[in-house]
Amino acid sequence: MLKWYLLLLLFVSINSYAQERQFVLWNQNRVAIEPWEKINIEVSEKVHYSPKCSTLDVKYGDIFIGHQVLNWMQYGAGFRISYTNLQVGDWLQENRTMFFVNLGKEHNKFEFDFYNRFEYRIYKVLNNYFRYRQSFRMKFPALTNWGMQFYLQEESFLKLNGEGTHLARLYSGLTVFEMKHVEIKIYYALQKQEVLNNWLTADILGLNLSFEI
Repeated sequence: MLKWYLLLLLFVSINSYAQERQFVLWNQNRVAIEPWEKINIEVSEKVHYSPKCSTLDVKYGDIFIGHQVLNWMQYGAGFRISYTNLQVGDWLQENRTMFFVNLGKEHNKFEFDFYNRFEYRIYKVLNNYFRYRQSFRMKFPALTNWGMQFYLQEESFLKLNGEGTHLARLYSGLTVFEMKHVEIKIYYALQKQEVLNNWLTADILGLNLSFEI
């Protein structure tokens, strides 16, 4: 099954070039610790790489602190510093404050998660604004005893300045390995983003590495 999934990702990447759609590679590395009971701290860094231009499009680092108040609910806050490559040598900096509430439930070995996050995006040269991000994920039953399992996910971003939804993604992913301290995920995402009243399409291949200390 893993072989067919990798072939699907390869087909999607080739197809995106044929249709002249943007094709991007994402990589995220995350480290999580639990210094106190039910308190979780996560630090991560992420890059978006464009093979066509051989450049980084986005790079950011963030930190989140969460409280697992119930076994099905977590809330917390985070902060992110992000840089977007407008052109060679010209990076747009963004500082982002975030507040989140995540809900999760398991039923018949399926896992369902609903993510809610409010953001305040701060720029030096653009107008600041609030944004709401929601996401729903369904994880299928594990295929192996080392945690291999498929998942589907959607997410959308709503500007709260009256401009509405401007970004949405659909994910098809595979958790390759998940044990007590290590998790490896690969995924494909179809992205739709509104730019100057036009909706642009992008194909994304991603790799996430997570470590718990």
